[in-house]
Amino acid sequence: MSDGLDDLFGTDPTSTDPGQGGGGALRKQLEQVLATNKALQERLAATEAAERARSIDSLFAKHQVPALAVDLFPKDADPTDEAVTALVERYGSLWGAQSASATTPPAAQAAASAAQQFAANAAPSPAAPLTEEEFRAQFAQAKNPAELHQMLAQFAGG
Repeated sequence: MSDGLDDLFGTDPTSTDPGQGGGGALRKQLEQVLATNKALQERLAATEAAERARSIDSLFAKHQVPALAVDLFPKDADPTDEAVTALVERYGSLWGAQSASATTPPAAQAAASAAQQFAANAAPSPAAPLTEEEFRAQFAQAKNPAELHQMLAQFAGG
């Protein structure tokens, strides 16, 4: 089964011919970069899920929402004060709660405003990790082994 890399590297991974082109080392490097990228994407997703859960738990405690109500919180909603207030407004009667306004103290508003202004003036955030398909598309555009080495060095951080 060819994945398109065989043509690019000039090798056949099923071949036992040791005299075949030097693309085997490039293939190995590419596969290593792809595996590292996949592991980083999985770690990022796990970290984001854990941070979301912590934020929701904190907001639920603040608004005195029972832990069982986490299933009522929309999966695609940002865990914000306003979102939890809306949840309490909609479902609070189930546990006898009334919504409190999602007000932020003036000091917190000033801090949030300063943080937003700092973020607006800061350098752009680093790009999200590339997916395996994006890696493959970039490597498919390489025209010679020198370009492949350059791409591998760039993706490996060196």
